[in-house]
Amino acid sequence: MDMLRLDHPDKLEGGFKLKQALTFEEVCPVWSEKLRRGLDLQDKYILARDSKYCLVGEAWGFSGRHAGYYIAPLIFLVGCWSCLKYGKKFGKIAKNRHSISDDFLPLISEFLEHWNRVHQNITRKYLPKVD
Repeated sequence: MDMLRLDHPDKLEGGFKLKQALTFEEVCPVWSEKLRRGLDLQDKYILARDSKYCLVGEAWGFSGRHAGYYIAPLIFLVGCWSCLKYGKKFGKIAKNRHSISDDFLPLISEFLEHWNRVHQNITRKYLPKVD
């Protein structure tokens, strides 16, 4: 069994790189910036009601794919029920008129854990290659 090298923690002894967890800024750069600046009413509306352009939708490339392109039977083939549920949770927080950016942080952490475990390859396709 290969062991991690302590001098290069991102590499295995065989020279293979481990995939490091993606950050929120890498997965959702647009929403990361919006949350950093503070959400306005339009941002909250989008989070609450538009799955294609919400935070989860951005992670999927604003494609609507996570929702099976809005056709429920396709969710099993191309989408992700967990991502759909995360989108609904983000929407529920956004519907609270007193919600602030910090209210989203625990759910963002949970969503990123799911994303890095299951969908990291989707984001990695679009990130610039670093050697």
